[in-house]
Amino acid sequence: MLDYALKNIFKRSGRSLLTVFGVSVMITLVIVITGIVDFQVRTMHAHASAGAGKINVQPVLAGETYPAEGIDLTDDVASAVFDATRTHIQASLSAKALYFTLAPPRYPNEPPEVILTGVEPGKEEAFTGSISRDVRPLAGVESFGEADTSYPVILGNHAAEYYGNPQPGDTLAILEQQFTVIGILDESADIVVNNAAIVPMDVAQALLDKHGFVSSVILTASRVGADEDIVAIVQSQFPRLVVVTDDTIMRNAEEGIKLFEQMVQVIAVVVVLSGALLIMTVMLITVKERTREIGVLRALGASTGLIIRCVFWEIFLLSTTGSVGGAVAAGFVLRFALAESLFNLAHILKYLPLAVVLTLLSGVLPALSISRVMPVESLRYE
Repeated sequence: MLDYALKNIFKRSGRSLLTVFGVSVMITLVIVITGIVDFQVRTMHAHASAGAGKINVQPVLAGETYPAEGIDLTDDVASAVFDATRTHIQASLSAKALYFTLAPPRYPNEPPEVILTGVEPGKEEAFTGSISRDVRPLAGVESFGEADTSYPVILGNHAAEYYGNPQPGDTLAILEQQFTVIGILDESADIVVNNAAIVPMDVAQALLDKHGFVSSVILTASRVGADEDIVAIVQSQFPRLVVVTDDTIMRNAEEGIKLFEQMVQVIAVVVVLSGALLIMTVMLITVKERTREIGVLRALGASTGLIIRCVFWEIFLLSTTGSVGGAVAAGFVLRFALAESLFNLAHILKYLPLAVVLTLLSGVLPALSISRVMPVESLRYE
């Protein structure tokens, strides 16, 4: 059966190549568009983890996005928030923060690719993460107090790549101001930290002409369950402020990606059905052309089941070859053709069984067509 299927494939090599190419394009499209969604979901979870263990308090008009920017609160209000929650927070891991986008997001639902982050000297750890999630520098130092320069900057892992991988001691221009790099942070699970160019608060305020203003207050609970007390205090005493937690970030991200995910699912279904229709059409034409050949086989004693299995083998080989080729092409696109490598082998392998689905879907009508071929009539077929 396999030999017969292979002979038929090579006998009509042009048509077979076009069929394989069509299936490859279909699989490539499905894997790439779903791969982008898969990346968005992973980014969503990583972005939500940015707030894990931290509570961000910001103006109501800033919404529930993290990191907040554009709508600021005064230093006095920020200090009042600290005073009201002092017994429930870790003071050393709680700080004021000022944010400004230096490079916009590369994909929807992502934080800015590079974001200027102003933090009070000595409170850097409040932004970079809790002690349990400490992010040490790959090079240089992680505290402004350890450097002797008026304009120090600590770069997150991705921000360093964005600026061409400078080394401690190098200078780089941020908003027309020359900064000296004092540290490069190791990669963090927190995408916001990875994308941050961290500078002292007073320098950021002067650079952005926002003296006396901050974007938000970062609060770290002092004990398990204290976050609920913090939220209750802020909501009761500061009605003009909003509390953003990791749950808030996750909910916002899920809502933002839901419509996009549904659209991609519809596109994927249409593409898959188109691939199945392609193989089905080709095989129906092939069966029609081989009516006399099938009649001869039937007259020689070949059963209908045997011939159907041969056709299914042919369909399986075409769809599997096309699917593997499409998976390889999709992997190349996800790895090299986009702004960031979205390659995920597990995601690609998950869609290879589409070859089996295509086999089952596209083989039904050709099989029914073969079952109706009568040996005597087919021998008269021209």
